[in-house]
Amino acid sequence: MMKHTPLYEAHLRSARNVINLKDFARPVEYVGHAAEHRAIRERVSLCDVSHMGEVEFRGPDALALVQKLIPSDAERLKVGQALYSALCDEEGRVIDDLVCWRRGPDWFLWVANVTKADSDVQWILRHAQGLDVEVRNLSTDLALIALQGPYSAEVLQRLSQADLAALEYYHFAETVVATDALEVPCLLSRTGYTGERGFELCLARDHALPVWEALLAAGQPLGILPHGVAARESARTEAGYLLNGNDMDGTHNPYEAGLGWLIAKDKTGYIGRDALLRIKQQGPARKLVGLAAPGSVTIRHGDPVYREGQRIGQVTSGPLSPALVGGDACLGLGYVPSGAGAPGTTLEIEVGGARHAARVVPLPFRPRRVREAATVATRSPYGLRFSADHVWVHANADGTATLGVSDVFERLAGEVLSARLPAVGERLKAGGRLAWLDTYRRVWEVPAPLAGQVVAVSDSVARAPADINRFPFAAAGLLTLRPDQPPALAGLADFAAYRRAALDARRYEVWSRELRLT
Repeated sequence: MMKHTPLYEAHLRSARNVINLKDFARPVEYVGHAAEHRAIRERVSLCDVSHMGEVEFRGPDALALVQKLIPSDAERLKVGQALYSALCDEEGRVIDDLVCWRRGPDWFLWVANVTKADSDVQWILRHAQGLDVEVRNLSTDLALIALQGPYSAEVLQRLSQADLAALEYYHFAETVVATDALEVPCLLSRTGYTGERGFELCLARDHALPVWEALLAAGQPLGILPHGVAARESARTEAGYLLNGNDMDGTHNPYEAGLGWLIAKDKTGYIGRDALLRIKQQGPARKLVGLAAPGSVTIRHGDPVYREGQRIGQVTSGPLSPALVGGDACLGLGYVPSGAGAPGTTLEIEVGGARHAARVVPLPFRPRRVREAATVATRSPYGLRFSADHVWVHANADGTATLGVSDVFERLAGEVLSARLPAVGERLKAGGRLAWLDTYRRVWEVPAPLAGQVVAVSDSVARAPADINRFPFAAAGLLTLRPDQPPALAGLADFAAYRRAALDARRYEVWSRELRLT
């Protein structure tokens, strides 16, 4: 029976096609594979990955069990930190790959692959006998949403209480995200599977739809697109990330798959250690490499790889066509003997009964940008105060105050065409004009909630007024002033109160519109 994620109905409404993939209903694409791939690389994109499995370890022996199961050193993890690892059998062969999050000294959460979660749990329980630890399969309780792309932080920060600028790669925060209906508790991790800066939100299954809709709404000014499995596959292959079942399975070991780095050097007592030490000493007989076939041929999973007339391996992931990622060759991943794995090695790949010239190329095909800082420094609305006119205020440590307009204002106003801001040195009166903004709808005179002298003006807004729509919570705001007296923040609303008032105003507008129509 085909399983559904909690976002199944949303996919049926908006995806171009939904298929049965590994017993889950999965959207293949929404607006088109190439457009969604470009959104990941150039803007921001959203993907439902709730089909993944989650396994929880809690109890005094939770760390001991995790250490026994994986070759990586989970003891070094701080609370709030994660690592990528693999579950191996006694012969060092990969059972599954996973991400391990440390939620507490004796509390871990694993994210495992869709086809392996149930069998992983059985393997874990088998090796948990005699240990004081509770193992729970939470796969049907949780949803997982991936937000990926250069502007992922700017979109998520509009909703998240956590300071994303302080969240390092492979760390996570236990926080809340704001939706129209409620604040949703979630585990927000800075991980990803596309090679771009990205985040994954792990939350209760019943809250998936409002969070999905809130992220899409927040990302509209930045051109957000949801992406399906087609773009997810092409993005992860381009980044040189592996897919369990394609690029590694029960016949591969971590060294063959290029994952020797995840095996802790001096760790003992884990399953498969002796076999992995032996493989390391002998060297793997084969290795996973990047493959390039020039021309219009497309290479994909299962295509045989030849060298000098002898079959030596096969393609495991592809195709990355030139039309999708540029260049003059189709790209993919595959296994070849270690002696044939040097970049530049000439090979042949059989496609449709014909052999085509190919060569080994370095991985990843595209530099990974996972560790890069956000493109635009952005504030969380939870740390701001708001006026009834949708102006936000941030009290700075040096006694100045930065002022901007909120995402509610940018939705009301529409795209800003031009902006006039006060000059540095100019004095503002409380209730006087903070900014003059011209939009397609009308001219907006934005009143200042504070009096003071302007000490800085946003270069971004002067250059590109539509950045007000794209980055309403940009750290630079519209301007910074030195208040005549300490900022009277007591007269302004915190985010919770402001959000309630904005929702009430929106409900009234919808209600009154319906009355006018009748």
